[in-house]
Amino acid sequence: MTRLTFCDWTAAQLGLTSTEIDDIKLAPVFDLFISRIEEARRRGAVDPLTTVTTKRAGGNSRACTKRMLEQLGFSAGQRRAVHRLLAGSPSGWPGLLRLYAVSADLTSGQRQYARRQLQTLRVHDVTRSGSSAGCDIRPATP
Repeated sequence: MTRLTFCDWTAAQLGLTSTEIDDIKLAPVFDLFISRIEEARRRGAVDPLTTVTTKRAGGNSRACTKRMLEQLGFSAGQRRAVHRLLAGSPSGWPGLLRLYAVSADLTSGQRQYARRQLQTLRVHDVTRSGSSAGCDIRPATP
């Protein structure tokens, strides 16, 4: 059995179209988060997923992830929503990355929470400027 990609799994779990997945830039965010997680794993982190959370990650890691998300064109509200959606929250939501890693189907409550985060991404998308950095992730210049 072939495993779905993260974007395909997310679309199936939340009933999203490929256009909706593209609109929220899920593929570039997934790539960004995975690169941060892999680096944390390489450095010996006990829970590498922590590196992409907003509350438990170290200051330098948070700053780096923030700059990378800004380069993708995310506003502050969108950055918070994408962190919650993919990496989880202190309230107990495990995040899509963790659920995908264990091949879990979302419960109805988890699906509802994820859709609220998606709504936050879409609301902020209306106010975001038309320019976007796309997948071009470069270090921020001082």
